Amino acid sequence: MHVLENRGLIKGGRLKKTIVLILVISLSGFALAQEEKKEIKKKEIKRNTCYTESVEVEKGTSFPVKVFLNNLDTLAAFSVPIYYRSDTVDLKCDSVTFHGSRAEYFAMSFFKIEPVGKVAFFAFLWVTEPSQDAPPLDPGEGMVADLWFTAPDDVKAGKVELKSGPNAFFPHEYIDYSYEFTTPTATEVDFDYVPGYITVK
Repeated sequence: MHVLENRGLIKGGRLKKTIVLILVISLSGFALAQEEKKEIKKKEIKRNTCYTESVEVEKGTSFPVKVFLNNLDTLAAFSVPIYYRSDTVDLKCDSVTFHGSRAEYFAMSFFKIEPVGKVAFFAFLWVTEPSQDAPPLDPGEGMVADLWFTAPDDVKAGKVELKSGPNAFFPHEYIDYSYEFTTPTATEVDFDYVPGYITVK
């Protein structure tokens, strides 16, 4: 898997168009083969949901916050921007890692951090060329990313809500870094979002 740190997947275009083009070329017949497996999982999962854990931390520490997916639909690509904004609690987002992620085997993943607007973004793409042979993300639940933060020594105590959802995006002049989830047939599917909280004691 290729992990790209603080760089876009493409320049001068939309991330969504690139994902759709790759999936249409590579995976036109995939849905029929997976339909039976998908029907079984539908009984176990009620709604597609992305959510973050809630943590309590001390000042002067660095710590991870896990992001989870509970997916009813099989996924070939997804991207998630998360806001960590607060008027009083000034946290620093240091990195995003994918060790132990359910999608760690995907052909490509990358992340971006915008410290002024307080946005952490990550994305996964199942395949980058038709010849690659790997399964997409089957229905299920588990961790997909760790967001790493630092609570400085002089940070104020308080709670920060980790916000995201269908209207969330990572600001960029050319590329649409938004909250999106795509199936192997290049169909976008809806995903709920449940926020977590970072509480600095």
